Amino acid sequence: MERQENNRYTSDAPYYGNPYGMNSGYSNVAFDGNDRNDGIDWKDWAFKFLRYWYLFVIAVLIALFAAYLKNRSWLPTYQTTGTILIEEYGSSRMSYGTQSLLQGFGVDPGYRNINNQVIMLGSYDLLCEVVDSLPFMAVDYMTIGRFRTRNIYTNTPILVETSRINPEAYNKIFHILLKPDGTYEVSIFEDEEKNNFLVKGKYGEPVTSSLMDFSVFPTQNMMSSGQLYFRLRSRESLVADFSSRLTMSFLSEGSSVLAVSLVSATPARDKDFIDKLFDVYLADNLSRKNDVANNTIKFIDSQLEVISKALEVSESAMTHFRQQNQIVDVSSHAGDILGKVTQYDASMADIRLKETYLDYLTEYLKTNLDNGSVVAPSSLGLSEPMLMTLIQQLNDLNMQRNELSEKNVFYEQYSKDMRNVKEAIMEVVKNMRVSLDIEKADLNERYNVVKKEIEQLPEKELEMVAIERAYRIDDNYYTFFLQKRAEAEIQKASNTPDNKILDKARTLSVTNTSARRKVYTMFLLLGLVIPALFVLLKELLNPKIRSVKELNRLSDYPFLGGVRHTRSQNPILPVENPKSSYAEMLRAIRTRIEFIVQRKDKISILVSSSQSGDGKTFFSCNLATIYAMTGKKVLLVDMDIRKPDVSTKLQMEGTKGVTNYLIGEATLDEVIRKNEKAGFDVIFAGTIPPNPGELVRSAKLSDMFVHLKEEYDFIIIDTSPLGLVSDAYPLIEQTDVNLFIVRSHKTNKAACRYTLEQLQTDNVKLYTVLVDMPIDIGHYYGGRYGYYSKKDAKQYTHYYHDDDVK
Repeated sequence: MERQENNRYTSDAPYYGNPYGMNSGYSNVAFDGNDRNDGIDWKDWAFKFLRYWYLFVIAVLIALFAAYLKNRSWLPTYQTTGTILIEEYGSSRMSYGTQSLLQGFGVDPGYRNINNQVIMLGSYDLLCEVVDSLPFMAVDYMTIGRFRTRNIYTNTPILVETSRINPEAYNKIFHILLKPDGTYEVSIFEDEEKNNFLVKGKYGEPVTSSLMDFSVFPTQNMMSSGQLYFRLRSRESLVADFSSRLTMSFLSEGSSVLAVSLVSATPARDKDFIDKLFDVYLADNLSRKNDVANNTIKFIDSQLEVISKALEVSESAMTHFRQQNQIVDVSSHAGDILGKVTQYDASMADIRLKETYLDYLTEYLKTNLDNGSVVAPSSLGLSEPMLMTLIQQLNDLNMQRNELSEKNVFYEQYSKDMRNVKEAIMEVVKNMRVSLDIEKADLNERYNVVKKEIEQLPEKELEMVAIERAYRIDDNYYTFFLQKRAEAEIQKASNTPDNKILDKARTLSVTNTSARRKVYTMFLLLGLVIPALFVLLKELLNPKIRSVKELNRLSDYPFLGGVRHTRSQNPILPVENPKSSYAEMLRAIRTRIEFIVQRKDKISILVSSSQSGDGKTFFSCNLATIYAMTGKKVLLVDMDIRKPDVSTKLQMEGTKGVTNYLIGEATLDEVIRKNEKAGFDVIFAGTIPPNPGELVRSAKLSDMFVHLKEEYDFIIIDTSPLGLVSDAYPLIEQTDVNLFIVRSHKTNKAACRYTLEQLQTDNVKLYTVLVDMPIDIGHYYGGRYGYYSKKDAKQYTHYYHDDDVK
């Protein structure tokens, strides 16, 4: 009963405690199973990383050298900025009534004007015009070194002018070799050896080749000899380059001052581009404003052409009549009547002019002519405020829309606004026509009174009044249009751009001063991260058990102790080296076993593992040795009858053993052998039987162990691996303590976990032992707790490191 009770343990059993009630300083203190649920052990990971310190040193050195090479190619980049004042279109040109009318047609009079101007400033068509205005940017001149490529925009010793370019030549880098005799050679960079393209020429003379027709001219920076490189840039690539780098932002919230910036290693080129961008933008804005004046002058010229012909006819008729009838002037009465008729004709002419403009405007709106500005009504003397404001709004919208492409997000909104404004204009035109009809009816009534007075004049004076009336009408028309044309020319000459350049482009600062430091920082991090990832993956993906903590995480079985790695293959090492750390660790395990069973003799111990090669046989032999050193009777039984190895380890002949006894071929005394050197007895496995599973379950085997327990103080049973076969199961009930051997860096985690979980499911009680632990887990006996230093161990105790064993 006492044996059976001792074979079990409970959660409050002190199996992991110190048997002497004090800190022994052992490095292999037992742990309970709760450790498997602990979080990350940062200290443990720190030691794992430190184990590979050389990888970090090598990686950091390589990374810093790579960063140094990277920074060799570093070039400073500069920010070049210019500022321009952006004015809104039409925001101050509308009265309250006009704004209300536009809102009624769904038009927002101030529809994102400033933001749209920003979009127009960076539009593709405008950038293309800028690039076309800077033809010298179509060729990049550069020097190429081992690490750096520099653009020599302002210091180029030559200029390359092309008259024909094959599309294949764009973006290729050409190498030009300048010679002292005034000649040069041009080849494709990185293709000199193949000589697929090699052209020779003289300065100033045209050269024809398959890729381009060009001429090379020296500049004031010309050098007698040397080499440099150039690259041909297409219009599209230049526009894409500048467009990708162009940034625009307002200087402050609510401000209409726009800062236009470029960042590159060639600030002089960026300065030229921004200045030209401002010039082209203002010229384009002025050109669109002049469209109104140009259209007005064109309209007036067409009217003058018609009126001048009518004036010639009426003037000729009046002259001819006076000569034929010898009349110099009409009578005073006829003159008064003519004055009234002239006043009427002037009023009717004004109405007809308005009707002509309304007809022109109606035709313009009906035919959807959006490619030019509408003639302003004020240019022809029309002072209708509502119509003037709407026409101005239509011209502004048309101007802004024409600056965008059809794919622009605001293009459709402008088109919609223009349609709404046109509807508003048509409504105003309709109302004006009604008003003009009323005015004409009133004039006609007054003219009928004058007409009666005319009919009472003599025949000759009546004819003279009619002829002079026609002449005066044509003359007044002609004089009016000449005056309006002069006014339109004056307006055109006085037009200025809506926007204004505040500051021309200038280079402000270097933008990448911290780039080299960032490169060193980034590469240094890479130099630390890459080996860290390597170590992390190596540790996480390693399928072997390497430490006590890894073992405890696999199951809730208690950890009894560990035995460190030794180079010695001696199965009875404590005999030769009784004061080695290996022997002391075995003594610690012996003490804990005695503490578990609460006695110091008559103890039976089963030793097994999850798989073959875990070191259970080597451990069993040395454990038997450490027990034999107490002077007690010790027996080692090899029950691994499928693959026996005890006789090999002890270098003893083992022809007869347990199996021979069980089948009756030998007596028990015949199979018990004496190991004189180690001081313990041993029973070998014997002949390998065909039915090992049945033999270990025989009653004769149980009787054998009952007898042996009476004869020996300690019995160590080396069994078959529990993870492979079930031979050890019947023997578990025969022993007091069951030890499960796990070999560091050898035992597979998955196999061990599966075996321990299965044993736990079967309610098997056992303790784990980690053997072959790495040296750095306890470099010397008690070294982890400072019990003995290396110097103390040799000077005072004569303990020595197991690796010193030869």
